[in-house]
Amino acid sequence: MELVVRRALCLLLVGAAAKLVLVGLRAADGAAAGLGSPWAAPAMLYQEVWAALGLGALDLALTRAGAPRAGWAIYAAAALYVAGNVPIARQFGTPLTWAFVEAAGGALWDSIVAHATIGNVAAVLLVLATAAAMPGVIRAARRPGARGGGGLALAGAAALLVAAGPAAVRRCETLGLHRNALVTLATTWWSRVSSGPGPEGQVEAVAAEGPAIDLSHLAGSARGRDVIWVLLESTGARYLSMYGATVEATPRLAALARRAVVFESAYTSYPESIKSLYAILCGRPPAPETGADDYAAARQACAALPELLRGAGYRTGLFHSGRFVYLGMRHLIEGRGFEALHDAETIGGRHAVSFGTDDASTVERLLGWIDEAPERPFFALYMPIAGHHPYRSPGEGTRPFPADSEYEHYLNDLHVGDEALGRLVDGLAARGRLDNVLWIVQGDHGEAFQQHPGNFAHSLFVYEENVHVPLIVAPPGAFAGQVRAPQIAGAIDVAPTLAALLGLAAPESWEGRSLLAPAPGVARFFSDYSSVQLGLRTGRWKCLVEPELERVRVFDLVADPGETRDVRGEVAAWADRCAADLRGWAARRRAEVRGQGG
Repeated sequence: MELVVRRALCLLLVGAAAKLVLVGLRAADGAAAGLGSPWAAPAMLYQEVWAALGLGALDLALTRAGAPRAGWAIYAAAALYVAGNVPIARQFGTPLTWAFVEAAGGALWDSIVAHATIGNVAAVLLVLATAAAMPGVIRAARRPGARGGGGLALAGAAALLVAAGPAAVRRCETLGLHRNALVTLATTWWSRVSSGPGPEGQVEAVAAEGPAIDLSHLAGSARGRDVIWVLLESTGARYLSMYGATVEATPRLAALARRAVVFESAYTSYPESIKSLYAILCGRPPAPETGADDYAAARQACAALPELLRGAGYRTGLFHSGRFVYLGMRHLIEGRGFEALHDAETIGGRHAVSFGTDDASTVERLLGWIDEAPERPFFALYMPIAGHHPYRSPGEGTRPFPADSEYEHYLNDLHVGDEALGRLVDGLAARGRLDNVLWIVQGDHGEAFQQHPGNFAHSLFVYEENVHVPLIVAPPGAFAGQVRAPQIAGAIDVAPTLAALLGLAAPESWEGRSLLAPAPGVARFFSDYSSVQLGLRTGRWKCLVEPELERVRVFDLVADPGETRDVRGEVAAWADRCAADLRGWAARRRAEVRGQGG
């Protein structure tokens, strides 16, 4: 029993050392806001106690089963895992969640290697050295004559941490750093496989607010026309000139938008490519704490847009510069009505990397597919990869920005991707088909560059930089200039809008609405890569709910587009309705997905 306690204590101290190293790294990065609070210590350490207790329970069971030496092997594996998560938590504010484990495949190798810096490697080695030394330190402390005897005091301190920790997390901003690596992996895995809480009865939905313009005259205007839907990778609205950016990273897209409808307030359903794609194809939102395999056609039937268009006589194809193995994308796209499915594996390309191939090669493959049956109308979903971390898009495109920062590398990526889009436009013009194309250009999600503390890349939060995306609709020959549409648009609204433009009836199962109607809208979205975060936008208001922290925040995006001032106290009644709406919506969607998926 004493050996079991010693190993558990070793893990507790290794976890504390890892947190100390992590806080030091985040402080050096200027991203340790909130950790100066007196509540920080219990917030940061209470899950370390839970991890040590869990190891102790497993160790005790193995010891009683006749395998006392297995405890040291488990301790070594646990310490290695805790150490390896330090650079991950440094970057993302959380150790690996189950969602991150699912994402961390070979397609992300280039992004992973980019973080193998001297500082991160040194941090891992420091924690491992602590883990190696700790058994000897504990053993020496327990020798006869050694100063100590504080077992009761240690147990009391641990109990106090466990009791105070959850409350402490709600009183200081840890940005997820309070999480223990082992506890996080176990709890996020459990949330995926368990049924979870169901909806608690009918909740009144938040009413739609805000201005809208009438575009109903466009209904049926693209009947029988070719359709190209461009789903831009990691492209937030704020980085494009048509949404107020002061630099022009996408001149070809800007030219296309000059004779198009630009939706000013469009939102993704989920700040990651795969589950957001479900909303786009099926007109229904995904659900928190579900995986890509939950949306396979065999498990999650839907009236998919490509199937609808195929039934209307269209050829249908998806052309992706990335790889379908990424995040289980193949689960979601197969059986949805695409006649042609091409990714980096089948495209090949001249500049392949771990994440995919150059967008120019994908454009060539798309144009070749169009040439195979020029007499038939087509629907092509084009998914480039320029813009994805590590912001070194493959290919030989022009990179006009200085590239002195990650943000400038990102802008260069957007420019390279824009040149590939230009090749697509020019290729259609050369074939005499450009004037027959209905264009839809949309961001799959945004991208963050520390606009809010700890917010990097796209998956972790639902701030504007994560979820506000461009949406541009360009019917052939419909406009002499640009039209700005203020109505709130969700990802589930785009397929019904496309159907209306083509004069097709939208399936009853689609939950979205046509954006051609002059009606205000509501957009709901969520993230579950770290802790679950729910969000809603309507009119000038945006509501964010963090169930784990029992926190609700409201921002006035007209007065405060940067989301810096929580005004919940000024609109408390609306905030409560919004929180109830989002919690009910999330529980209902999860129950529906789990129920249908089995």
